[in-house]
Amino acid sequence: MDQFKINNRFSIDQFDWDKQDETPTIRAAEKSDPALLEAILAYYATYGNDESLPDLKRRQTEKLSPNYTMSGTIDGLWESPLTAAIRANLPHNVRLLLAAGADPNGIQLRDMEDYSVRFIRGRHFKDDVSSFRMCARRALVLEQAQIKGISQQLCPLTQTELDERRHGFPRFWTEPNLPGQRLRMHRALTGLEVAAKIGSLEIFDILRAAGADESAWVEPTLDNEEVQVQEASYSVSTLSTSSPVHEAIEAGNQSMFRHLLSSCGYSPNYLPRAAPTISLPPLSYIIARCDLSNSGVQRCLVDLLSHPQLKPNLGTPIFNVHVLHFATAHHDPDLLSWLAASIPGGFGSAGTTALGHTLLHIASLPFTSNQTALYNPDVADSMHCARTLDSRWFPHILPSPLHIQFPKPQEGSRKPQPLTDSQQQAQNATIRLLLEWGRIDVRAEDIDGNTALHYLAGTINVSEDIVEMVRRADGGEETWENATNCHGITPRQMWCKWCK
Repeated sequence: MDQFKINNRFSIDQFDWDKQDETPTIRAAEKSDPALLEAILAYYATYGNDESLPDLKRRQTEKLSPNYTMSGTIDGLWESPLTAAIRANLPHNVRLLLAAGADPNGIQLRDMEDYSVRFIRGRHFKDDVSSFRMCARRALVLEQAQIKGISQQLCPLTQTELDERRHGFPRFWTEPNLPGQRLRMHRALTGLEVAAKIGSLEIFDILRAAGADESAWVEPTLDNEEVQVQEASYSVSTLSTSSPVHEAIEAGNQSMFRHLLSSCGYSPNYLPRAAPTISLPPLSYIIARCDLSNSGVQRCLVDLLSHPQLKPNLGTPIFNVHVLHFATAHHDPDLLSWLAASIPGGFGSAGTTALGHTLLHIASLPFTSNQTALYNPDVADSMHCARTLDSRWFPHILPSPLHIQFPKPQEGSRKPQPLTDSQQQAQNATIRLLLEWGRIDVRAEDIDGNTALHYLAGTINVSEDIVEMVRRADGGEETWENATNCHGITPRQMWCKWCK
Protein backbone atom coordinates (compact mmCIF):
# COMPACT_ATOMS: atom_id res chain seq x y z
CA MET A 1 0.00 0.00 0.00
CA ASP A 2 1.20 3.49 -0.86
CA GLN A 3 2.01 5.02 2.53
CA PHE A 4 0.51 8.34 1.40
CA LYS A 5 -2.81 6.73 0.47
CA ILE A 6 -5.71 7.42 2.84
CA ASN A 7 -7.89 4.82 1.13
CA ASN A 8 -8.68 3.75 -2.41
CA ARG A 9 -10.05 7.20 -3.21
CA PHE A 10 -7.85 9.67 -1.33
CA SER A 11 -4.23 10.38 -0.64
CA ILE A 12 -2.86 13.14 1.54
CA ASP A 13 -1.55 14.88 -1.60
CA GLN A 14 -5.16 15.58 -2.62
CA PHE A 15 -6.08 17.46 0.54
CA ASP A 16 -6.19 21.25 0.64
CA TRP A 17 -3.51 22.09 3.21
CA ASP A 18 -3.76 25.86 2.75
CA LYS A 19 -7.08 26.40 4.54
CA GLN A 20 -6.46 28.60 7.57
CA ASP A 21 -9.48 27.61 9.63
CA GLU A 22 -9.61 23.82 9.36
CA THR A 23 -7.70 20.63 8.71
CA PRO A 24 -8.69 17.57 6.67
CA THR A 25 -9.66 15.83 9.93
CA ILE A 26 -11.87 18.74 10.99
CA ARG A 27 -13.54 18.76 7.57
CA ALA A 28 -14.09 15.02 7.74
CA ALA A 29 -15.47 15.27 11.29
CA GLU A 30 -18.18 17.63 10.04
CA LYS A 31 -19.45 15.17 7.41
CA SER A 32 -22.41 12.92 8.17
CA ASP A 33 -20.78 10.14 6.13
CA PRO A 34 -18.01 8.89 8.47
CA ALA A 35 -16.08 6.99 5.78
CA LEU A 36 -13.41 9.65 5.21
CA LEU A 37 -12.99 10.30 8.94
CA GLU A 38 -12.55 6.59 9.58
CA ALA A 39 -9.93 6.38 6.85
CA ILE A 40 -8.02 9.43 8.11
CA LEU A 41 -7.97 8.15 11.68
CA ALA A 42 -6.79 4.74 10.51
CA TYR A 43 -4.05 6.36 8.43
CA TYR A 44 -2.91 8.49 11.36
CA ALA A 45 -2.89 5.49 13.69
CA THR A 46 -0.48 3.78 11.24
CA TYR A 47 1.78 6.68 10.24
CA GLY A 48 1.28 9.34 12.91
CA ASN A 49 4.56 8.44 14.63
CA ASP A 50 6.48 7.32 11.59
CA GLU A 51 9.79 9.21 11.75
CA SER A 52 10.83 7.83 8.37
CA LEU A 53 8.34 10.03 6.50
CA PRO A 54 9.77 12.99 4.57
CA ASP A 55 9.52 16.26 6.52
CA LEU A 56 6.61 17.63 4.48
CA LYS A 57 4.62 14.41 4.73
CA ARG A 58 5.34 14.15 8.44
CA ARG A 59 4.06 17.71 9.06
CA GLN A 60 0.97 16.97 7.00
CA THR A 61 0.38 13.72 8.86
CA GLU A 62 0.64 15.53 12.21
CA LYS A 63 -2.28 17.71 11.13
CA LEU A 64 -4.39 14.59 10.68
CA SER A 65 -4.25 13.89 14.42
CA PRO A 66 -7.61 13.72 16.22
CA ASN A 67 -6.09 16.24 18.66
CA TYR A 68 -4.68 18.76 16.19
CA THR A 69 -6.36 22.02 17.20
CA MET A 70 -6.74 25.20 15.21
CA SER A 71 -5.42 27.84 17.61
CA GLY A 72 -7.21 31.15 18.08
CA THR A 73 -3.93 33.02 18.33
CA ILE A 74 -3.15 32.07 14.74
CA ASP A 75 -6.44 31.34 13.04
CA GLY A 76 -9.00 33.43 14.91
CA LEU A 77 -10.88 30.43 16.25
CA TRP A 78 -10.47 27.45 18.56
CA GLU A 79 -11.51 24.27 16.80
CA SER A 80 -10.57 20.63 17.02
CA PRO A 81 -11.96 17.65 15.11
CA LEU A 82 -13.98 16.78 18.22
CA THR A 83 -15.61 20.20 18.61
CA ALA A 84 -16.29 20.22 14.86
CA ALA A 85 -18.12 16.89 15.14
CA ILE A 86 -20.06 18.19 18.16
CA ARG A 87 -21.13 21.38 16.36
CA ALA A 88 -22.33 19.22 13.46
CA ASN A 89 -24.28 17.11 16.01
CA LEU A 90 -22.75 13.83 14.84
CA PRO A 91 -22.52 11.41 17.80
CA HIS A 92 -21.02 8.63 15.65
CA ASN A 93 -18.11 10.87 14.62
CA VAL A 94 -17.62 11.90 18.24
CA ARG A 95 -17.29 8.25 19.22
CA LEU A 96 -14.85 7.60 16.37
CA LEU A 97 -12.62 10.47 17.48
CA LEU A 98 -12.70 9.47 21.14
CA ALA A 99 -11.84 5.89 20.23
CA ALA A 100 -8.88 7.23 18.23
CA GLY A 101 -7.58 9.08 21.30
CA ALA A 102 -9.15 12.51 20.98
CA ASP A 103 -9.06 14.60 24.16
CA PRO A 104 -12.69 14.62 25.41
CA ASN A 105 -12.26 18.26 26.46
CA GLY A 106 -12.02 19.27 22.80
CA ILE A 107 -9.45 21.96 23.58
CA GLN A 108 -5.95 21.87 24.99
CA LEU A 109 -5.34 23.24 28.47
CA ARG A 110 -2.66 25.58 27.13
CA ASP A 111 -5.09 27.04 24.59
CA MET A 112 -7.75 27.59 27.24
CA GLU A 113 -5.17 29.23 29.47
CA ASP A 114 -4.08 31.57 26.69
CA TYR A 115 -7.65 32.56 25.87
CA SER A 116 -8.62 33.16 29.49
CA VAL A 117 -5.58 35.37 30.15
CA ARG A 118 -7.43 38.03 28.16
CA PHE A 119 -10.08 38.10 30.91
CA ILE A 120 -7.77 38.63 33.90
CA ARG A 121 -8.50 41.75 35.88
CA GLY A 122 -5.56 44.12 35.77
CA ARG A 123 -4.18 42.72 32.50
CA HIS A 124 -2.27 45.00 30.12
CA PHE A 125 -4.50 46.79 27.63
CA LYS A 126 -2.64 45.09 24.78
CA ASP A 127 -4.20 41.80 25.87
CA ASP A 128 -7.60 43.23 24.89
CA VAL A 129 -6.59 43.32 21.24
CA SER A 130 -4.16 40.38 21.10
CA SER A 131 -6.16 38.40 18.58
CA PHE A 132 -3.25 37.04 16.57
CA ARG A 133 -0.55 36.43 19.15
CA MET A 134 -0.29 34.43 22.31
CA CYS A 135 -0.42 36.38 25.57
CA ALA A 136 2.05 36.14 28.42
CA ARG A 137 1.54 33.13 30.67
CA ARG A 138 -1.17 33.41 33.29
CA ALA A 139 1.19 33.59 36.26
CA LEU A 140 3.02 36.57 34.73
CA VAL A 141 -0.19 38.47 33.96
CA LEU A 142 -1.39 37.88 37.52
CA GLU A 143 1.92 39.27 38.80
CA GLN A 144 1.44 42.37 36.65
CA ALA A 145 -2.03 42.81 38.11
CA GLN A 146 -0.57 42.72 41.62
CA ILE A 147 1.79 45.56 40.69
CA LYS A 148 -1.35 47.59 39.93
CA GLY A 149 -2.65 46.93 43.45
CA ILE A 150 -4.90 44.02 42.55
CA SER A 151 -3.66 41.61 45.19
CA GLN A 152 -6.37 39.07 44.36
CA GLN A 153 -8.70 38.90 41.41
CA LEU A 154 -11.71 39.49 43.68
CA CYS A 155 -10.25 42.15 45.95
CA PRO A 156 -12.25 45.42 46.24
CA LEU A 157 -11.92 47.93 43.43
CA THR A 158 -8.65 49.83 43.75
CA GLN A 159 -8.31 53.58 43.66
CA THR A 160 -6.46 53.28 40.36
CA GLU A 161 -9.40 51.41 38.86
CA LEU A 162 -11.88 53.96 40.18
CA ASP A 163 -9.80 56.85 38.82
CA GLU A 164 -9.64 55.17 35.42
CA ARG A 165 -13.42 54.84 35.34
CA ARG A 166 -13.74 58.61 35.76
CA HIS A 167 -11.90 59.18 32.48
CA GLY A 168 -14.39 57.20 30.43
CA PHE A 169 -17.94 55.95 30.32
CA PRO A 170 -17.95 52.29 31.38
CA ARG A 171 -21.01 50.16 32.03
CA PHE A 172 -22.30 50.14 35.60
CA TRP A 173 -21.73 46.40 35.95
CA THR A 174 -18.19 45.82 34.73
CA GLU A 175 -14.78 47.30 33.96
CA PRO A 176 -14.03 49.91 31.26
CA ASN A 177 -12.37 47.37 28.95
CA LEU A 178 -14.98 44.68 28.52
CA PRO A 179 -13.00 41.42 28.25
CA GLY A 180 -13.18 39.80 24.85
CA GLN A 181 -14.96 42.72 23.20
CA ARG A 182 -12.06 43.80 21.01
CA LEU A 183 -10.81 40.31 20.16
CA ARG A 184 -11.12 39.26 16.54
CA MET A 185 -11.49 35.59 17.33
CA HIS A 186 -14.16 33.09 18.23
CA ARG A 187 -14.79 32.18 21.84
CA ALA A 188 -12.84 29.27 23.28
CA LEU A 189 -15.27 26.59 24.48
CA THR A 190 -14.80 23.06 25.74
CA GLY A 191 -16.52 20.13 24.12
CA LEU A 192 -19.05 19.97 26.95
CA GLU A 193 -19.92 23.63 26.47
CA VAL A 194 -20.39 23.16 22.73
CA ALA A 195 -22.61 20.12 23.34
CA ALA A 196 -24.68 22.10 25.84
CA LYS A 197 -24.99 24.94 23.36
CA ILE A 198 -26.34 22.73 20.56
CA GLY A 199 -28.50 20.83 23.03
CA SER A 200 -27.27 17.30 22.33
CA LEU A 201 -27.84 15.21 25.45
CA GLU A 202 -26.36 12.16 23.73
CA ILE A 203 -23.06 13.82 22.86
CA PHE A 204 -22.89 15.50 26.25
CA ASP A 205 -23.16 12.17 28.04
CA ILE A 206 -20.65 10.57 25.67
CA LEU A 207 -18.09 13.23 26.58
CA ARG A 208 -18.75 12.87 30.30
CA ALA A 209 -18.34 9.11 30.09
CA ALA A 210 -15.04 9.66 28.26
CA GLY A 211 -13.73 11.74 31.17
CA ALA A 212 -14.21 15.32 29.99
CA ASP A 213 -13.28 17.72 32.78
CA GLU A 214 -16.25 19.24 34.58
CA SER A 215 -14.69 19.62 38.03
CA ALA A 216 -15.35 23.36 38.38
CA TRP A 217 -19.00 23.07 37.39
CA VAL A 218 -20.10 20.30 39.73
CA GLU A 219 -18.46 21.56 42.92
CA PRO A 220 -20.65 22.94 45.71
CA THR A 221 -21.50 26.59 45.23
CA LEU A 222 -18.74 28.86 46.47
CA ASP A 223 -19.09 32.28 48.00
CA ASN A 224 -17.77 35.13 45.89
CA GLU A 225 -14.58 35.50 47.90
CA GLU A 226 -13.76 31.87 47.19
CA VAL A 227 -14.27 32.07 43.44
CA GLN A 228 -10.59 32.30 42.60
CA VAL A 229 -8.56 30.46 40.01
CA GLN A 230 -5.81 28.97 42.14
CA GLU A 231 -2.48 28.14 40.55
CA ALA A 232 -2.67 24.57 41.83
CA SER A 233 -6.18 23.94 40.53
CA TYR A 234 -5.78 24.69 36.85
CA SER A 235 -8.12 22.63 34.73
CA VAL A 236 -9.96 23.23 31.49
CA SER A 237 -13.27 23.82 33.27
CA THR A 238 -11.70 26.15 35.84
CA LEU A 239 -10.10 28.26 33.11
CA SER A 240 -13.22 28.42 30.96
CA THR A 241 -14.86 31.84 30.82
CA SER A 242 -18.27 30.19 30.46
CA SER A 243 -19.94 26.93 31.51
CA PRO A 244 -22.36 24.37 30.03
CA VAL A 245 -25.16 25.89 32.14
CA HIS A 246 -24.55 29.35 30.68
CA GLU A 247 -24.34 27.99 27.13
CA ALA A 248 -27.55 25.96 27.47
CA ILE A 249 -29.42 28.96 28.89
CA GLU A 250 -28.29 31.35 26.17
CA ALA A 251 -29.36 28.89 23.48
CA GLY A 252 -32.71 28.34 25.22
CA ASN A 253 -32.14 24.56 25.47
CA GLN A 254 -34.45 23.73 28.36
CA SER A 255 -33.98 19.96 28.15
CA MET A 256 -30.21 20.35 28.31
CA PHE A 257 -30.53 22.89 31.13
CA ARG A 258 -32.66 20.49 33.16
CA HIS A 259 -30.27 17.63 32.42
CA LEU A 260 -27.31 19.64 33.69
CA LEU A 261 -28.96 20.59 36.97
CA SER A 262 -30.90 17.43 37.75
CA SER A 263 -28.91 14.54 36.24
CA CYS A 264 -25.38 15.93 36.16
CA GLY A 265 -25.36 17.85 39.44
CA TYR A 266 -24.21 21.15 37.97
CA SER A 267 -24.55 24.22 40.16
CA PRO A 268 -27.38 26.70 39.46
CA ASN A 269 -25.15 29.42 40.92
CA TYR A 270 -21.86 28.87 39.08
CA LEU A 271 -19.69 31.93 38.48
CA PRO A 272 -17.07 31.50 35.71
CA ARG A 273 -13.91 31.88 37.74
CA ALA A 274 -11.59 32.89 34.94
CA ALA A 275 -13.57 36.01 33.98
CA PRO A 276 -14.08 37.80 37.31
CA THR A 277 -15.17 41.22 36.01
CA ILE A 278 -17.94 39.81 33.81
CA SER A 279 -18.72 36.69 35.84
CA LEU A 280 -22.49 36.37 36.16
CA PRO A 281 -24.39 33.65 38.03
CA PRO A 282 -26.93 31.94 35.76
CA LEU A 283 -29.90 33.97 37.03
CA SER A 284 -28.18 37.28 36.34
CA TYR A 285 -26.84 35.90 33.06
CA ILE A 286 -30.36 35.23 31.82
CA ILE A 287 -31.53 38.75 32.66
CA ALA A 288 -28.41 40.59 31.52
CA ARG A 289 -27.08 38.72 28.52
CA CYS A 290 -29.80 36.49 27.01
CA ASP A 291 -32.65 37.12 24.60
CA LEU A 292 -35.62 37.35 26.93
CA SER A 293 -38.03 37.10 23.99
CA ASN A 294 -36.76 33.55 23.35
CA SER A 295 -39.36 31.15 24.73
CA GLY A 296 -36.66 28.61 25.59
CA VAL A 297 -34.78 31.20 27.64
CA GLN A 298 -38.02 32.07 29.39
CA ARG A 299 -38.60 28.43 30.32
CA CYS A 300 -35.05 28.15 31.65
CA LEU A 301 -35.67 31.23 33.80
CA VAL A 302 -38.82 29.72 35.32
CA ASP A 303 -37.00 26.44 35.98
CA LEU A 304 -34.06 28.20 37.57
CA LEU A 305 -36.20 30.28 39.92
CA SER A 306 -37.80 27.09 41.22
CA HIS A 307 -34.52 25.26 41.80
CA PRO A 308 -34.11 24.42 45.51
CA GLN A 309 -30.38 25.24 45.53
CA LEU A 310 -30.66 28.58 43.75
CA LYS A 311 -29.13 31.58 45.52
CA PRO A 312 -31.22 34.32 43.88
CA ASN A 313 -29.52 37.12 45.81
CA LEU A 314 -26.00 36.15 44.76
CA GLY A 315 -24.28 39.27 43.44
CA THR A 316 -21.53 39.40 40.85
CA PRO A 317 -17.90 39.32 42.00
CA ILE A 318 -16.12 42.65 42.52
CA PHE A 319 -19.02 44.89 41.41
CA ASN A 320 -21.68 43.18 43.56
CA VAL A 321 -24.43 43.67 41.01
CA HIS A 322 -27.73 41.99 41.94
CA VAL A 323 -30.07 40.42 39.42
CA LEU A 324 -32.62 43.17 40.16
CA HIS A 325 -30.05 45.79 39.15
CA PHE A 326 -29.81 44.05 35.78
CA ALA A 327 -33.59 43.82 35.52
CA THR A 328 -33.92 47.52 36.33
CA ALA A 329 -31.51 48.36 33.52
CA HIS A 330 -34.01 46.96 31.00
CA HIS A 331 -36.60 49.65 31.85
CA ASP A 332 -39.22 46.92 31.76
CA PRO A 333 -41.44 47.36 34.85
CA ASP A 334 -43.37 44.16 34.17
CA LEU A 335 -40.17 42.11 34.18
CA LEU A 336 -38.83 43.96 37.20
CA SER A 337 -41.96 43.60 39.33
CA TRP A 338 -42.38 39.92 38.39
CA LEU A 339 -38.77 39.12 39.22
CA ALA A 340 -38.86 41.05 42.51
CA ALA A 341 -41.94 39.07 43.53
CA SER A 342 -40.10 35.83 42.71
CA ILE A 343 -37.09 36.55 44.92
CA PRO A 344 -36.96 36.39 48.72
CA GLY A 345 -36.76 39.94 50.03
CA GLY A 346 -38.09 41.49 46.84
CA PHE A 347 -36.73 44.91 45.94
CA GLY A 348 -35.05 45.19 49.31
CA SER A 349 -32.70 42.31 48.53
CA ALA A 350 -30.87 44.28 45.83
CA GLY A 351 -28.97 46.67 48.09
CA THR A 352 -26.25 48.75 46.46
CA THR A 353 -23.49 47.79 44.05
CA ALA A 354 -19.79 48.24 44.79
CA LEU A 355 -20.06 51.56 42.94
CA GLY A 356 -22.81 52.68 45.31
CA HIS A 357 -25.66 52.30 42.83
CA THR A 358 -29.17 51.69 44.12
CA LEU A 359 -32.00 50.48 41.94
CA LEU A 360 -33.03 54.11 41.46
CA HIS A 361 -29.52 55.00 40.32
CA ILE A 362 -29.62 52.25 37.69
CA ALA A 363 -33.05 53.36 36.46
CA SER A 364 -31.76 56.94 36.14
CA LEU A 365 -28.49 56.22 34.32
CA PRO A 366 -28.19 57.22 30.66
CA PHE A 367 -28.25 54.29 28.27
CA THR A 368 -24.88 55.34 26.82
CA SER A 369 -22.77 58.48 26.87
CA ASN A 370 -24.63 59.69 23.76
CA GLN A 371 -27.70 60.32 25.90
CA THR A 372 -25.88 62.85 28.08
CA ALA A 373 -25.24 66.55 27.66
CA LEU A 374 -21.49 66.07 27.24
CA TYR A 375 -21.08 69.61 25.90
CA ASN A 376 -21.88 70.71 29.44
CA PRO A 377 -18.57 70.56 31.42
CA ASP A 378 -20.41 69.75 34.65
CA VAL A 379 -22.04 66.73 33.02
CA ALA A 380 -18.82 65.61 31.35
CA ASP A 381 -16.97 65.81 34.66
CA SER A 382 -19.70 64.20 36.77
CA MET A 383 -21.21 61.36 34.74
CA HIS A 384 -19.22 58.20 34.05
CA CYS A 385 -21.61 55.28 33.94
CA ALA A 386 -23.77 53.72 31.24
CA ARG A 387 -26.89 51.62 31.77
CA THR A 388 -26.49 49.49 28.65
CA LEU A 389 -26.21 45.72 28.91
CA ASP A 390 -25.06 45.49 25.29
CA SER A 391 -21.62 43.86 25.24
CA ARG A 392 -20.92 45.24 21.76
CA TRP A 393 -21.11 48.94 22.64
CA PHE A 394 -17.75 50.73 22.78
CA PRO A 395 -17.46 53.55 25.33
CA HIS A 396 -14.41 54.81 23.42
CA ILE A 397 -12.52 53.76 20.32
CA LEU A 398 -9.17 53.03 21.97
CA PRO A 399 -8.84 50.61 24.88
CA SER A 400 -8.41 52.21 28.27
CA PRO A 401 -6.11 53.85 29.30
CA LEU A 402 -5.02 54.71 25.74
CA HIS A 403 -8.17 56.77 25.28
CA ILE A 404 -6.89 59.09 28.04
CA GLN A 405 -3.49 59.57 26.39
CA PHE A 406 -4.86 59.90 22.86
CA PRO A 407 -8.30 61.51 22.98
CA LYS A 408 -9.96 63.18 19.99
CA PRO A 409 -9.72 63.05 17.02
CA GLN A 410 -9.30 59.29 17.47
CA GLU A 411 -12.48 59.10 19.52
CA GLY A 412 -14.37 61.21 17.01
CA SER A 413 -17.35 63.39 17.78
CA ARG A 414 -20.25 61.85 19.64
CA LYS A 415 -23.69 62.30 18.16
CA PRO A 416 -26.41 63.00 20.71
CA GLN A 417 -29.10 60.35 20.85
CA PRO A 418 -32.14 61.85 22.57
CA LEU A 419 -34.54 59.52 24.31
CA THR A 420 -37.47 58.46 22.18
CA ASP A 421 -41.01 58.78 23.48
CA SER A 422 -41.12 55.07 24.23
CA GLN A 423 -37.81 55.24 26.10
CA GLN A 424 -39.07 58.13 28.19
CA GLN A 425 -42.26 56.24 28.99
CA ALA A 426 -40.33 53.09 29.94
CA GLN A 427 -38.01 55.01 32.24
CA ASN A 428 -40.97 56.84 33.76
CA ALA A 429 -42.77 53.58 34.49
CA THR A 430 -39.67 51.94 36.00
CA ILE A 431 -38.91 54.84 38.31
CA ARG A 432 -42.56 55.10 39.32
CA LEU A 433 -42.56 51.43 40.24
CA LEU A 434 -39.48 51.88 42.44
CA LEU A 435 -40.88 54.95 44.16
CA GLU A 436 -44.20 53.22 44.78
CA TRP A 437 -42.29 50.46 46.56
CA GLY A 438 -41.67 53.13 49.17
CA ARG A 439 -38.20 52.24 50.43
CA ILE A 440 -36.09 54.05 47.87
CA ASP A 441 -33.86 56.80 49.25
CA VAL A 442 -33.51 59.52 46.62
CA ARG A 443 -30.70 61.04 48.71
CA ALA A 444 -28.42 58.02 48.23
CA GLU A 445 -25.07 58.86 46.62
CA ASP A 446 -22.77 56.63 44.60
CA ILE A 447 -18.97 56.69 44.79
CA ASP A 448 -18.90 59.85 42.63
CA GLY A 449 -21.34 61.59 44.95
CA ASN A 450 -24.08 61.45 42.34
CA THR A 451 -27.69 60.91 43.28
CA ALA A 452 -30.28 59.59 40.87
CA LEU A 453 -31.31 63.19 40.26
CA HIS A 454 -27.79 64.03 39.08
CA TYR A 455 -28.08 61.38 36.39
CA LEU A 456 -31.55 62.49 35.36
CA ALA A 457 -30.45 66.12 35.22
CA GLY A 458 -27.53 65.28 32.94
CA THR A 459 -29.52 63.23 30.44
CA ILE A 460 -30.64 65.09 27.34
CA ASN A 461 -34.41 65.48 26.83
CA VAL A 462 -35.19 63.44 29.92
CA SER A 463 -38.88 63.66 30.74
CA GLU A 464 -39.54 66.58 33.05
CA ASP A 465 -42.35 64.52 34.57
CA ILE A 466 -39.74 61.99 35.73
CA VAL A 467 -37.60 64.68 37.32
CA GLU A 468 -40.62 66.18 39.06
CA MET A 469 -41.74 62.77 40.29
CA VAL A 470 -38.37 62.10 41.93
CA ARG A 471 -38.20 65.61 43.37
CA ARG A 472 -41.57 65.06 45.05
CA ALA A 473 -40.30 61.97 46.87
CA ASP A 474 -39.19 62.26 50.48
CA GLY A 475 -35.96 64.25 50.49
CA GLY A 476 -36.15 64.84 46.76
CA GLU A 477 -36.34 68.62 46.72
CA GLU A 478 -33.54 68.97 49.25
CA THR A 479 -31.42 66.67 47.12
CA TRP A 480 -32.25 68.62 43.97
CA GLU A 481 -31.19 71.92 45.47
CA ASN A 482 -28.32 71.03 47.77
CA ALA A 483 -26.81 67.57 47.16
CA THR A 484 -23.34 68.14 45.71
CA ASN A 485 -21.32 65.43 44.01
CA CYS A 486 -17.53 65.10 44.18
CA HIS A 487 -17.25 68.03 41.75
CA GLY A 488 -19.45 70.26 43.90
CA ILE A 489 -22.35 70.17 41.45
CA THR A 490 -26.00 69.86 42.47
CA PRO A 491 -28.66 68.31 40.23
CA ARG A 492 -30.28 71.70 39.82
CA GLN A 493 -27.01 73.31 38.68
CA MET A 494 -26.41 70.50 36.21
CA TRP A 495 -29.94 70.79 34.81
CA CYS A 496 -29.93 74.56 34.44
CA LYS A 497 -26.64 74.72 32.59
CA TRP A 498 -27.84 72.64 29.68
CA CYS A 499 -31.57 73.26 29.60
CA LYS A 500 -31.30 76.99 28.82
